[in-house]
Order: sequence, then C-alpha cells, then structure tokens
Amino acid sequence: MRLIILTQYYPPEHGAPQNRLHDLAARAVKMGHKVTVLTAMPNYPQGKIFKDYRRKFTFKEDIDGVKVIRSWIFTSKKKSLIPQLTVYFSFVFTSLIVGLFRLRKADFLICESPPLFLGFSAIFLSLFKRAGLVMNISDLWPESAVQLGLIGPGLKLSILEWFEKKLYKKSVFVLCQTEGIVTGVLKSYPKTKTILYPNGVDLEMFKKIPKSKDTAEELNIDTTKFIVGYGGNHGRSQALSQVLKAAKIVSEKNKNITFLFFGDGPEKEDLQEESRQMKLKNTIFFPSQPRKKMALIQSLWDLALVPLKNIELFDGARPSKMFELMAGGIPFIFSGKGEGADIALESGCAFVVPPENSEKLAEQIIEFAKISDKKRSQMQERGRNFVSLNFDRKKLAADLMQQLENKLKK
Repeated sequence: MRLIILTQYYPPEHGAPQNRLHDLAARAVKMGHKVTVLTAMPNYPQGKIFKDYRRKFTFKEDIDGVKVIRSWIFTSKKKSLIPQLTVYFSFVFTSLIVGLFRLRKADFLICESPPLFLGFSAIFLSLFKRAGLVMNISDLWPESAVQLGLIGPGLKLSILEWFEKKLYKKSVFVLCQTEGIVTGVLKSYPKTKTILYPNGVDLEMFKKIPKSKDTAEELNIDTTKFIVGYGGNHGRSQALSQVLKAAKIVSEKNKNITFLFFGDGPEKEDLQEESRQMKLKNTIFFPSQPRKKMALIQSLWDLALVPLKNIELFDGARPSKMFELMAGGIPFIFSGKGEGADIALESGCAFVVPPENSEKLAEQIIEFAKISDKKRSQMQERGRNFVSLNFDRKKLAADLMQQLENKLKK
C-alpha cells in the first residue's frame, strides 16, 4: 500500500502523537508499505522551530526509513487563542501547498486530529491524491476545547461541530484511540466506520531493566530517596498542580520521598513558580529527554504518576505513558476515572485515586512507599504481562494494516 500520514506533530519532537505516529510509519515501512509523512517544521513544545530546520519553507528527510516532507509553520509561545489559531492555520495552508506539489498518489491519507483544522488540508489532499481519507482521532474536538474552557457556546462552536461531522462523513475509516472517542465520534455522525486503534507501547524500547546508576549520576538523582516520577507534557490536561499539592502534604509526613518531573509544556513555567511559592524542597524539574532515554530514567523511579484533570471528557482517556510504565515494570498511580482507571486496575500494576484529589494522592504515595519488595515485584510482573498481551504496538500496527488492505480489496 501507499500511505500518507498528515500530522502537525512528528519527531524529532517529543510527545504522545509524535511517538505513536512515527512508530506506525516505521512499522508499516518494515511491512513493505510505502509511507510518506507530511508534517510541520519541528517546534513543539517550545514554540520555536528547531535550529536545523529554520529559514526553510519546505524540507525533506529520512527518519528510520520513513520519507518525511516538512512545510513551514508560524510559531508562538503565547497561549492565547489568536496566536494558537495562527499556528494551526499556517500549517493547514503550507501543508496543502507543499502536499499538492510534493506528494504522490496514495491509497490512504491518515490525518491526525487534533488539531481539527488540519482536516481542511486532509480533505483537499485526499481528493487530489485519490487517497481514501482516514481520520485518526486522539482527542475529541471541539468537545475537549469546550470542557477545557477554551471555547464556549456560539457560532464558532457550531461551525467546528459542523466541520467535525463533515470530516467523519468524508472518511472511509475513523481511527479512535479509546472507547470514549468511538462513542463521541458516533454521537457526532452515527454512520461513521470506526476502528479502535488504542495507544500501545514498543516492547523492545520499554522493558524491565535494573536501575541505571550512570543515568542517576548524569542527572544528579539521589537514589537513596524514594522516587516518585512523572514524565510527559506539562499542560492543562494533566493538572499537575494536584501533584505539587500532594508533594506538599507528603513532605510533612515523609522526608525521604522526592518528586521528579520530566518534560515540557505550556504550564511548566507556572508549575515551577508554584513550586517555588510553596517552598517545596522535595520536587525537581528536568528538561524534556530523548524518548529512547526514558526507559533508563524510568528505571530510577520507585513509583510513577499518571495524573489527569477532573473533567468528564477524560473519563475516556488512556494516556500513552501508562503503557510505557507497565512495559517497564514501573508501578504507578492513576489519578483519574473511567476507561484509563479501569485499564490501570486491570493491569495489576497500578493504584487509582480520584482526579485532582491531592489528599488521596498523597495518602496513596505514602502507603505505597511502605509496601514490601515482594508485592512491588508482583506488580511489576503483572504490568509487563498485561501490556504485552493487550497493547503491543507491533501487533496493533499489523492489525491496522490488514484492515486497510482488506478495504482496498473490496
């Protein structure tokens, strides 16, 4: 098959969609399919185009055997609506122009949403390249924007909802990362042909390994402490203030517990300032790290955190980081409810507390620090076995390619 993947986010950026889409593209190439990725100049999450990609309107490169074509994007560090819309629409237009001239005909065009606006480019490119449109929905838009307080009722919301429905109607398939997203898509357009394509994990990259002393020395991490780790985006969806408040409570009851934050995002500076205002001595923030290094970093954690904001939309969320933790045999606490909470409990590798309940989170961290090595070892083993059986990206990619091939034969 000939595939086009259209996405605003792609490596060398770090993040869940970047990792997931690159993994799919690389595996499809290994299966013998021809894959071209059309994406933006890397800039996330700093809001600044990476050094080697500046002053270019378009750029072509090869990443792990995948042909990657890039187009220019306007960047901004501002969080307000107008600058963010300018970022999104700049790539919509440049991806359309570059795609028309540089992409070849394909069997399918897979478009990542959000941002929903990229669907404009996807519709036109799929038409001109005679490719079946496949929307990949990793977050429901505009519903998530409404629940996060980014947009309210009115004409703008009505237009977005109309366009969302239009995209589903135009798609030969809509890939959904969770059952909740499947429900949301079908609510918008009941005739949609959906495929559950969940988050998974590369079992070769993330595995149970001994604590990396070299990594601890490099990052100056005191492994004599009980380490609680978080790795990922520092944004609204994670509501990481709940972790800082829990860290404050923990500091008053157990001086041996340290909280480490790895990653970047729009809320990071505010979180660091909040930590300073709270005079927290048990929290340390680290820059975003290369994905391949995260397995070594996670090996240093005694316990990991997967926090979510307390909104109804996230009842259907399955954060990708929890699958990486299971694969690495890292016990974790899931601060949330719904689909993700159910999977976390089923894995046997996690505890669940209500979202944005810092008191319960602190209580569970303190209790976990007391459990025996035997129980911790059992949790590690159960997590690895669970994710290997249910969320192996190799199998998930193979199943998806088979479904696309079956569609071509009809």
